[in-house]
Amino acid sequence: GDQIIRKEDGGEISRFYGYIADGIFRNWTEVYAHTDENGKMIQASAQPGDIRFKDHNHDGTLDENDKTWIGNPYPDLMAGFNFGFKYKNFDFTTNFYSTIGNDIFNKTKALYSGGNGQNVYAGTLNKVWSSENISNDIPRLSISDLNQNYNRISSFYVEDGSYLRCKLLQIGYTLPKGLVYGTELRFSFSAQNPFTITGYSGMDPERPQMDGSVIETGIDGIAYPNPRTFLFGIDFKF
Repeated sequence: GDQIIRKEDGGEISRFYGYIADGIFRNWTEVYAHTDENGKMIQASAQPGDIRFKDHNHDGTLDENDKTWIGNPYPDLMAGFNFGFKYKNFDFTTNFYSTIGNDIFNKTKALYSGGNGQNVYAGTLNKVWSSENISNDIPRLSISDLNQNYNRISSFYVEDGSYLRCKLLQIGYTLPKGLVYGTELRFSFSAQNPFTITGYSGMDPERPQMDGSVIETGIDGIAYPNPRTFLFGIDFKF
């Protein structure tokens, strides 16, 4: 199939390359209106509910020559923040990490939005375009998929991958020394990856990396998300 990543001498590595998606055809009027300057239909096989693709080079034909750069997986900014304090017998520690300006190619969305007829994400079917729901933003279901809504590499599956994640929250309390048989006893509760703030629709904006390849970073190909864990600890000091 088409490659999501295109490598070019002297260019940035791992950028996404494909067609520009320009919304979804809501009705036949929009399908027939998508023409070149001579009135020729650009997507002759399209139907309402299909993705409208841009004729990027304006030659009236949708083909390989209309592909262009559609995303960059590398962030404009990466930032980390650590903070901790103690107050009397209490202590608190937190750690945050963030990326800003990176894109993710959500291949999982293409696989599990209903295009292959199986393993559909919960809650997806009621968001798919239909004649009763023409304002929905997921392409119509079609086994033949003549318009290549689900197989064509396009900006439809490129999302902003920026996020702010709390990597660690920990709170502890230390009993006064000598209160318990001369020992210093500390109780703690910690949460790893307790919450993430992001606009990305996939499971985890931090993990996208196709088949473990560094070159294909930024491609969410069903990457297993980072786990959220909660731990309770007791520390003894004699």
